[in-house]
Amino acid sequence: MTTTAITGKQMKRLQTLWGLFCRQANLDAKDREARIGWVAGAIGRQISSFRELRADEAKTAIDAVQKHLPAEILTRTRPSRRTAHSYGTAGPGTLQLLANLCTALGWTRERLDAFLRSSKSPVRSGAIRTLAEANRVIWVLKSMLRRAEASTQKRSSPASMTAAPSALAPAPLVEMEAR
Repeated sequence: MTTTAITGKQMKRLQTLWGLFCRQANLDAKDREARIGWVAGAIGRQISSFRELRADEAKTAIDAVQKHLPAEILTRTRPSRRTAHSYGTAGPGTLQLLANLCTALGWTRERLDAFLRSSKSPVRSGAIRTLAEANRVIWVLKSMLRRAEASTQKRSSPASMTAAPSALAPAPLVEMEAR
């Protein structure tokens, strides 16, 4: 029997496992009495705080809680380096969407690069390096495209503005159906 006190790692692990156990069993994880009572039953002696646990008792308590949890909860799988990198970078679908938006705006790749380097760019680096930056650029380009289409519609139909209001209502529906 060792007299070494519970380590910080053991304390953190025990508290984390208790939270997972409570979530699985629909218990209140903040119920201190239940937590201390359960661990006291697992180690075979009464305690008033987790700080009173010895290292070997903490290990026993950790093992006891782990027996009640499914294996998939206990192990955390990290994505591979390539997968983790792809989570944070713009993929082919995102780049294709950017290309489509540039085409719709009538922009070339050079025009997009100039925009990204300008003071009006949504990215500070001047280039799209991450998925977050790609999303910011996409939203700005979509907004620009919406404004360009709205101004084109206003310019192309000045004669219809003088028509009666009842004549104006069906026109947008017909244009939307044609698209």
